[in-house]
Amino acid sequence: MTTIDDVDEIAQHCEGVITKFRLRAFIERDFDAIDECLTPDFVDHFAPPWDPPGLEGVKRRFGQAAEAFHTTQVEIIHSMSRGNILMQAIKIHLRHTGEFMGLAPTGRDIWIGGFDAFEIRGDKIAAHWGTYDVSRIPDLLGTTTGATPVDGAASWTTMWER
Repeated sequence: MTTIDDVDEIAQHCEGVITKFRLRAFIERDFDAIDECLTPDFVDHFAPPWDPPGLEGVKRRFGQAAEAFHTTQVEIIHSMSRGNILMQAIKIHLRHTGEFMGLAPTGRDIWIGGFDAFEIRGDKIAAHWGTYDVSRIPDLLGTTTGATPVDGAASWTTMWER
């Protein structure tokens, strides 16, 4: 029978695996962490259909993101687990350090919200599901999204300031 202590220990283990991966891959930009912290058969359910599957797709996406942004922090808003599945609501803190959608680096610090779910197998990440509020990035960097303002709102970000 699984005890509360066992459940807490499993949750702490899962959180530790993810924290280690985020520190190395996002903050330190050590992309060797992709090969070392993800299983060889890793599945990213968030991946766009045109990206290569598995680890190669992860390397491609992380490399593209790192060209435009430096992740300064991944803030955990809420974390819960069930068995070997860890789910987290997060804020990703970014610094705009390279060209993004034609916009030269601004050095601006921004954050976007997101949700991640991970399947942990042993000490590695076997699968990922996630969604992130990337549609806010152009507004946060001071550009327009091309969307027509509603009720005088200048952008997606200002519509929440009412």
